[in-house]
Amino acid sequence: MTDAAAGFFNLSILVQVALGSGYLAYVTAYAGYRRDHNISDQLFITLVFSSIALFTAKLLVGQSDYLVLLGMVAASLACSVLWRALGLPSWQWILEELGVHREDGVHSGWASLVQTKMGVSQITVYLNDGRTLHLQDRDPYRELPWKGIYLCGDGSITMIVDSETLPNGTEIERVDISDEDWGARFSHIPASQISRVELRLK
Repeated sequence: MTDAAAGFFNLSILVQVALGSGYLAYVTAYAGYRRDHNISDQLFITLVFSSIALFTAKLLVGQSDYLVLLGMVAASLACSVLWRALGLPSWQWILEELGVHREDGVHSGWASLVQTKMGVSQITVYLNDGRTLHLQDRDPYRELPWKGIYLCGDGSITMIVDSETLPNGTEIERVDISDEDWGARFSHIPASQISRVELRLK
């Protein structure tokens, strides 16, 4: 066990739960954004949510230990959900009104695209070898995992491919994409093989 871990378990149970709740709340509030966060971001945001847990513990003084601990976790998580759903968008809107173009802790175009609230209705992926993969109509696949498209954080893409264009211009229509017995046929395209991506957002 490392010194840091040993130090953590030497803390009181209230502080342990507060820190654990704070980190769980941080992970929830900034799901999808954490790749661009540094250690300071992680630490101080966790401490903010941890302070909410400790404040909750003070409000619940006199209650059973289990109720106090459960209340700490619930309060931190509730605040994280509210921050993600209402606080963060409102803060970004205020900054935009003040003339700041964009400040959400995301420092890459792909990450901002992955986190958009708009839905992807169509996607075309151009590969380095000259082939082009298409998902022309996403609607038939809404009941499948990820509704047919998963934009991975590392720049890769997992998607249903309903047609493909070869370098010579030949178009190939994919058949038997979804099978009742065998499931759906997905393709995973590593980021290193992708030269360009076109999406329709709505």
